[in-house]
Amino acid sequence: MNQRSHKEQEPRVKAGLKKPSILRQLVPWAIAVIILAFMFHEVNFGKLLEILREADAAMLVGAFLVYSLYYYLTDILSFWKTYKWFNTDISFQETARLRFASYSLQAINGALAEIVTLLYMFRVKRVPVLHATSSALFIYFIETWTLLVLLTYAAFFLPPENRIFLDLPRLNMALWEFFQIIVIAGWVSCFAVVVFWRTKLRDRLAWVRDNNLLMAFKHAYLENYGEVFLYRFSNNLLSVFMNILMLKALGIKAPFALLFAVVPIMVNVAYLPVSAGGFGGPQLVAHYLLKGYATEEAILAYSLAWSALFLLTRVFTGLPFLKTVYRIAFPQENISGEGDSSKGGQSREEFSGNVDRDG
Repeated sequence: MNQRSHKEQEPRVKAGLKKPSILRQLVPWAIAVIILAFMFHEVNFGKLLEILREADAAMLVGAFLVYSLYYYLTDILSFWKTYKWFNTDISFQETARLRFASYSLQAINGALAEIVTLLYMFRVKRVPVLHATSSALFIYFIETWTLLVLLTYAAFFLPPENRIFLDLPRLNMALWEFFQIIVIAGWVSCFAVVVFWRTKLRDRLAWVRDNNLLMAFKHAYLENYGEVFLYRFSNNLLSVFMNILMLKALGIKAPFALLFAVVPIMVNVAYLPVSAGGFGGPQLVAHYLLKGYATEEAILAYSLAWSALFLLTRVFTGLPFLKTVYRIAFPQENISGEGDSSKGGQSREEFSGNVDRDG
C-alpha cells in the first residue's frame, strides 16, 4: 500500500475501529464477578483453601508453564507465517513483540486486544484492516477445526456411563445426541469451507471470493492449512495433557476422554466476553462438566489456579511491549498521522525494527 492510499484510508479506519466504550470493557468483568460470586456461594471456603494448601504446587505451576511456553511458540508461529503469506514481510521477532503485547491485553481487557493488533498492522505495516482481520479469521477457523478433533474424541469415545445424561424436551433428544450432531455439523462445515476455496466453486460466488475479509482463504494453499493446523492442534493437545497434570496435582481424577472436551472448552471460554482476566467462564465450565468427579471445592480450586496462572503469565510476559504497541494503536487516543512516539517510548519504526537486521 502506498503512502497516499494509506493516508486516505485513515479516516475510514478511525470511523470503523475505535477504542471500545467503557461499558463494553466493563461487561466481561461484571459477568465474571457474578459467576465467581455464584461459585463461592456454593462452596466451603475453608475446604477450598485447604485443598489449595495441600496441592502439589510444583506440578501445578510447572504444568501450566510448559503449556504457556509452547502456546507462545505455536501462537507466534501461526501469526508470523499467516501474516507473511497473506499480508506483509514481517519478522518473527516483531510478530512475537506484537503477540506478547496482545496477551497482556487479552488478560486485562479482551475488548481491546484484537483492535490494537489490527491498528498496529495498519499503522506500522501498512496492512489494510480487513486483510489483517482475514488472517486472524484464517487462524481462528483452523483453531476451531482442531477443537473439533478433540471434541469428536469426547463425543463418540467417552464411555456411556461418563456422559452427561440430560434430555432436551423441545428437541425431543438427549443432550449428548445433540452434542454429537453439533460435532458432525462442524466437520461438514469445515470440509465445505476448504472445498469451496480450493475448487472452482468459489468462482460461482464472486462476491464471496473477492471479499477482502476472506482474502486469506482465497490465497491459502492446502499446505498453509496443514501447517497452521499442526501448530494449533499440537498446542491444544499439549494443553489437555498439562491440565491432566494440574488436576492430578489437586487430587482430581476424571475420565481421559471427557477431558478432551472439558479442557478445550474451559481454555477457550477464557477469551469470550463471559470472562475477564481468565476468570468467570472457566469456573462455570469446570463446575458443570467436572461435576461428580470431585468435590465442588476441588473443582473450583483447579479452575481458580488455572485462571490465576493464566492472568499472571499473560500480564507479565506482555508488559514490556504493551505500552509501545498501545501508543502506536491509539496515538493521542485517535488515529492521527505519526502518533505520539515523541512523548516517550519507541517509535513505530524502532519497535518494528529493521527487517534486514531483525531477520
